[in-house]
Amino acid sequence: MLSFLSAQTPRTKVAHLNTIHFDNDTSSIEFKSPTDRYLVINRWPPAPSKEQTVPGQAECALSPPPHWHYYQNETFHVISGTGRFMLEGECIDAIEGETVTIPAGAFHTFCNASMEEGLEVEFALEPGTRERDERFFRNLQTYRDDTRKAGMQPSLPQLLLFLRSADVLLALPGPKFIAQPLAIIMNFVGGVVIGKWLLGYFESYPEYCRPKTV
Repeated sequence: MLSFLSAQTPRTKVAHLNTIHFDNDTSSIEFKSPTDRYLVINRWPPAPSKEQTVPGQAECALSPPPHWHYYQNETFHVISGTGRFMLEGECIDAIEGETVTIPAGAFHTFCNASMEEGLEVEFALEPGTRERDERFFRNLQTYRDDTRKAGMQPSLPQLLLFLRSADVLLALPGPKFIAQPLAIIMNFVGGVVIGKWLLGYFESYPEYCRPKTV
């Protein structure tokens, strides 16, 4: 193990919180009751520039890169504001009360489409993976915000390890029949071999998410 080579980021203790604030308290994620259909609410600030109304370009801890889910379908419900969703290269705007469903395997991401108002959007994944998905969101998004606060770049192997833990894969450029297998290999080699085995990163940290009790 070469953990001495890994960049260790100071970790904010948020495991006890149902709502976690990011980006100097301008954005947040709220985890909902296990009885609720939707898993989380994302609250985004207004986009600071026209460029950041493009999905995948927003500089926000909640901004996901273009990605896809190996098994899961994902449903977004816009509570307020206007969400802009990229689905297989096409942009779809959804306003308050509208939903957008992303099928498994589809390349997608989203952002706030407005420079004037905030965005509230809640989303649901598969019920059977709720605990895993909450662990993933808590770790990934808090880690990204902690690196921002520390003036550090996020470690790609650490990010890939988080992604692999939830069967989330990057939407790599090129034809899908090539891009998808490459993303699977990238998650394993970059996340598991390099991130976990060589650098000593973990899929979850107790500061970010309470360990499961047996």
